[in-house]
Amino acid sequence: MKNLPVFLMGCGGVGRQLLQHIVSCRSLHAKQGLHLRVVGVCDSKSLVVVADVLTSEFDDSFLLEVCRVKSNGSSLQTLANSGVCQVFSGPEVIRKVIDIGLLGKSTGLAFVDCSASAETIGVLNQVVDFGCCVVLANKKPLTVPMEDYEKLVSQPHRLRHESTDSVVLVQFILGLAKLSEIAICVHLMVRCHISWYLTGTLGYVMSEVEDGKLFSQVVNAAKSLGYTEPGDKLQLPY
Repeated sequence: MKNLPVFLMGCGGVGRQLLQHIVSCRSLHAKQGLHLRVVGVCDSKSLVVVADVLTSEFDDSFLLEVCRVKSNGSSLQTLANSGVCQVFSGPEVIRKVIDIGLLGKSTGLAFVDCSASAETIGVLNQVVDFGCCVVLANKKPLTVPMEDYEKLVSQPHRLRHESTDSVVLVQFILGLAKLSEIAICVHLMVRCHISWYLTGTLGYVMSEVEDGKLFSQVVNAAKSLGYTEPGDKLQLPY
């Protein structure tokens, strides 16, 4: 069983959906020989983390409680009396996140950024240098000054993100593929075909409209399901 420690940055609609998805897919992960061990969750103001990042994890009931607390608009600090986590707030948050990242090389820790904020780039660049992996739920951290961007993407084997640009998408797919598989395709002159399709919220909306549903109803449904960005303007740069 491969054990993958996960640290979640951002617990809004997307972050909560990820936690719920992890909990609901435990049996599927087990069949694939994978266990996602959530060791910490933070937002812009607070952080909850297990006592020992190397060996401990939040159980599923606590992860669902995190989702409930954040859905109600409450602070992660309300979990301080749960007895299963350490809680940090204010300036302590970034310092503690960096401390956790220092363990990345020995644990294979993955930082999943669901914050929809470019302000996380400083932390992301540091933890990548420490040996952690970074997964981006959206492209916001990639819209930073070129110097920060180049530093983050200079280690592509530790970075995963969505891509909807044609050229970048092809490069991303090739980057994910094993070199041995690419070599076999080249040697055997295998013809590869990539089919294009609408992704994310747009794909959902267009599919539902195609089935005859009203556009306004579909958009409202997408929002209630947590598919949309926190603010409409966040979609514009992409």
